[in-house]
Amino acid sequence: MRRTVAALLAVVVLTGRGSAQEPAIGTVLARAAAYVADYRKRLSGIVAEEFYRQNVSSTRSGRASSRQYRELRSDVLLVKPGADESWMQFRDVFEVDRKPVRDRDERLYKLFVNAKPDRREQAETIQAESARYNIGPLLRTINIPIMALLFFDLVNQYGLRFERVHADPGKRFAELAGTDDVWTLEYREVTEDTLVKGPRGLGVPSRGRAWIDSVTGRILRTEHISEDTSVRAVVDVTYKAEPGLDLLVPAEMRENYLIRSSEVRIDGRATYGRFRQFTVTTSETAKPQ
Repeated sequence: MRRTVAALLAVVVLTGRGSAQEPAIGTVLARAAAYVADYRKRLSGIVAEEFYRQNVSSTRSGRASSRQYRELRSDVLLVKPGADESWMQFRDVFEVDRKPVRDRDERLYKLFVNAKPDRREQAETIQAESARYNIGPLLRTINIPIMALLFFDLVNQYGLRFERVHADPGKRFAELAGTDDVWTLEYREVTEDTLVKGPRGLGVPSRGRAWIDSVTGRILRTEHISEDTSVRAVVDVTYKAEPGLDLLVPAEMRENYLIRSSEVRIDGRATYGRFRQFTVTTSETAKPQ
């Protein structure tokens, strides 16, 4: 099975505390993998509305020299770019700086009805469309809320090293899991075939942390970092329970990028709401409005 790849630029098992009541780290990782596999199936029938604020600032000699701001409203959903079992998240922007996107129907028609037959090319087209209205000198497509879940997919775990960090989560996840059941797992890629790619397909190493319900495998929060000599990217996502849905959904995504050579910083904050079920009817050939 091919590993899911996200573009970023144009941009073990270790011993626990030894408690007989605690599962082994391999068991928790297996539960997380099963959760991610099931999560994709469940989330594929749900669309969420995203309110996304982005800021770009540049500093020279310690002083701010320029600043750019943008607001986006989008529908976010899972789509399949090909006939295999891979899924990717698509950001369908319908409002930019409080103005409607005029060509929305036309580009969606070209993207999904007149889809490219090559799976990889179609995936790249979906990624480009999802990032179309981002601002800043960095082409970034890892700014999707479920990106970090890919690292807990069973097929991707083999290229990672995991370690449990013993930290008290406090009451942060009290509504989602028992305090004693929440594990903090750190992950780090140990292969050159990285999930995140830079210019010309060069690998960008990733690491991060995830807060996991060790009993169910549910992932409650992720903190993902991808960096090389030119850029550092941090994407932090928290999850919440949503009434009427039998799964956790993204609540907030915060991102921060530093382009080292130009001292350009990109910051973003997205919140998610209005989750609803959707269905696709294929009995007729879709036409642009």
